[in-house]
Amino acid sequence: MALSLDMQKTATGLKLSLEKKGIRNPPPAEMAFVMDVSGSFDDEHRDGQTQMLLERLVPWAMVFDPDKQGDMFTFSNGPSNIQHVGTITPETTDGYIRSKIINRVTGYNGGTDYSYVLERCLQQFGWLQAPTAAQQTEKPSFFGSMFGKKPAAAAAPGTPAAKRKSIVLFVTDGRNNDENRTREVLRASQKRGDQVYFLFLGVNNQSGEFRFLEDIGREFDNTGFLQIRNIREFMRLSDEQVNDVMISDELLTWLKN
Repeated sequence: MALSLDMQKTATGLKLSLEKKGIRNPPPAEMAFVMDVSGSFDDEHRDGQTQMLLERLVPWAMVFDPDKQGDMFTFSNGPSNIQHVGTITPETTDGYIRSKIINRVTGYNGGTDYSYVLERCLQQFGWLQAPTAAQQTEKPSFFGSMFGKKPAAAAAPGTPAAKRKSIVLFVTDGRNNDENRTREVLRASQKRGDQVYFLFLGVNNQSGEFRFLEDIGREFDNTGFLQIRNIREFMRLSDEQVNDVMISDELLTWLKN
């Protein structure tokens, strides 16, 4: 219960920060959390760092998502290693990484491709048609079926789902192998005018660089980037300080449109 109360405080702080920046009534936007499960990110999952970060991010769903919950996707390399784990709420956040992700999702400890999970999110929120063949064979999550997950988009091939304004918080340690394809997906999304904002959170405690994420953050209007050099230090920031770095001018413009 204390965790939920802390998240309520964080959600209230997010609303106040948005109000100070001119967003008095945050627009409804479905939330998705995308979590890298490649081998290079295993240590951050096992020592609890991504769990701490997730607890700071879930309040975004409390503020923006009409259902006050977010869809959780995991990915590594290729279209077959994407999993819609289910939904996450303040009440189900505690221990989420260890109980539902580590060694439990498809492709855990694999490589790193961004483009396929970006497409999967766009399908989920109605901006791309039809599940691909890979998506149709996506392995269901045992935990998702137990805990009342939102179903993945189930439209027949060629049938578009309803389009919903959405925010995707994308957590990764970088080093993807599909830079050109990722650019193509983001370029096509921007050209269509998809109402989806992708905020990439680059996490690397070994002083890693995020050249590609910096580049796409500058290149596309619906894509932002924030580097988190040390999650533990990030978690010690006040809610207002975190909001100041996560809510960019670009995101504010997107929210107002």
